[in-house]
Amino acid sequence: MIIYFNLFMFFRILVCFFLGAVASLYIYITKGYFYIPLGQIKRAIVFGCVAGSTITLYALVVNVIDKFSTKKSPPTNPE
Repeated sequence: MIIYFNLFMFFRILVCFFLGAVASLYIYITKGYFYIPLGQIKRAIVFGCVAGSTITLYALVVNVIDKFSTKKSPPTNPE
């Protein structure tokens, strides 16, 4: 499960970096210079970690619920 946790975090951090790069590209097109502030990089890492953690926690909760729901007794044959 640790591998999935790391993959979710990595993917979310990449998504945040991509959104920041799109915003920087927009600034480059409108104002003529490429600008990526350090705060934006830190924010992308923090938001990516938070989003990855919440998605992983959700997946764990759903798996636990599925395990408990499959342990119910099988239906009896009404004959």
